[in-house]
Amino acid sequence: MESKTSRVLIVDDMAINRMVISSMLATHGVMSDQAESGRECLALCEKRDYDLILLDHRMPDLDGVDTLIRLKEIFKSRGREVPIVCHTTEDGGKNINLYKAAGFAEVLLKPIEPKELLEVLMTYLPDRKNSGDTDRESAKSELEKLPMWLKLVPHIDLVAGTANCGSADDYMEALYMFYSSIEEKSNDIEDFLNKKDWNMYALRVHSLKSMARLIGARKLGDVAARLEKDAREGDLETVRKDTSAFLKSYRDFSGLLSPFEEDNEIQRMIRAMRTSKGDAFNEPDDPDYSHSILFIQSGQGIVKKGIETNLTAAGFTVISIPDEPDRIIGHREDADIIIYYPRESDDAHIGITVNLLGEICRDDAKILCVIGDQADIKAAMLSDGAYRVSRSYLRPINIEHFVKDMEYFARLEQDYHRRKTVFVVDDDGSYLAVIERWLSADYDVLCFKSGEDVLKGLEATMPDLILLDYEMPEMNGCELMKSIRTSFPSQKIPIIFLTGKNDREHVFHVLEYRPDGYLLKTSQKENLLDVIQRFFAETMFRMSL
Repeated sequence: MESKTSRVLIVDDMAINRMVISSMLATHGVMSDQAESGRECLALCEKRDYDLILLDHRMPDLDGVDTLIRLKEIFKSRGREVPIVCHTTEDGGKNINLYKAAGFAEVLLKPIEPKELLEVLMTYLPDRKNSGDTDRESAKSELEKLPMWLKLVPHIDLVAGTANCGSADDYMEALYMFYSSIEEKSNDIEDFLNKKDWNMYALRVHSLKSMARLIGARKLGDVAARLEKDAREGDLETVRKDTSAFLKSYRDFSGLLSPFEEDNEIQRMIRAMRTSKGDAFNEPDDPDYSHSILFIQSGQGIVKKGIETNLTAAGFTVISIPDEPDRIIGHREDADIIIYYPRESDDAHIGITVNLLGEICRDDAKILCVIGDQADIKAAMLSDGAYRVSRSYLRPINIEHFVKDMEYFARLEQDYHRRKTVFVVDDDGSYLAVIERWLSADYDVLCFKSGEDVLKGLEATMPDLILLDYEMPEMNGCELMKSIRTSFPSQKIPIIFLTGKNDREHVFHVLEYRPDGYLLKTSQKENLLDVIQRFFAETMFRMSL
């Protein structure tokens, strides 16, 4: 069985704070749930396990310390310890020692710095303690595949760039996109500077910042971030004074990366990667497991045989196994719907089985149902894995309704496994090309550089998800989101912001439009793909409830 993925609970009465922290966690590939009060936090912790809790101190009703005390009682009754980190205002920082004496593992001051949050994750999450070393070792392994000339290029952190992109091949393509757009972007920045069009100047520098950080050009990215800030805050004297040196260092990369044009092997590799993009659309479909049901029960019985007979008559393939962990794990790939019938089992065994099934269904996006008498269902629903149970059926069950539910779940699973269409919206063509490459193996990807183009595209195709940049000329992300929801109110198209903006003002503005998620452009390829997959899986799970 795969190792357990860490899950964090964010507790804060301010939605903006939860959104900011959630986006930071998603950037590092960490799943999270949210609670807006101490009582909601306690209710969630009664139902499921968490590996880390980020708990606001100043909340109405139950404050952080009161919630902490009650959480400790819950964890003690389960025989486990969960680190609880307090996050509080700078004023609350005067009482750090008191917070730690009360039982908090650490104290983070708002606004939380990404680097400080990462240190907490690396310290307390079981699958993150060695992840930094693992990521670096993996990146170093990919580093060996890069050409020798590139290893001699200064001002680029190849390890960071390769880790961000996931592989040497993906990194080389992203780096080539960066290289091939230098002349166009630098000329644009210079032109907007001369025209004193500070809004467009900031937008172009902003997009350069994202690409520079993606490929590991940290110093260039940091200077771009500073110039963007200066342009937006009206420090135009500094912008005029520093842009010339900034553009010179940017254009210098044309010479440093010029072997791209001279290395025939690299050119062949890039052409091959671009050609292979279309191959994903012609891959054979995976076997359809949505009409297979894994039926788990100890012993035999008339009820079980009747259920199997009716499911088979409805077109399902029923795979019957005993509720033994090894057998369950061995058959976890055989069906998308799991039915657990804890017949003649004690409460402890039922709890262990449901915990195992809960993890499998969470990790593999499967649907879990429980059948039994009142006592058995109660024992199942008191276990930590109960939160993944979509339906429970008390004996004697209504077989007609039961089969209709299974048919509905099969349709949900079929839709989940269907190849999805994703719109990506960003005014930076080079960044669009990178994201399109990352996603195209798993999704049908359509890219747009402006809000007007997206609205035209929606008239022809309805996507399953839109990844939307915030900073764009003419129509920014929030304005485009409002226009989409006004123009296509019945479609309810999910929208996740994918942007470099993570400050309180912008996040608060975005929250007013209730997006379905908020991700930073600094997200590594693996984390971005993971967040999208989880989004579709969680959407399917919510529909099954």
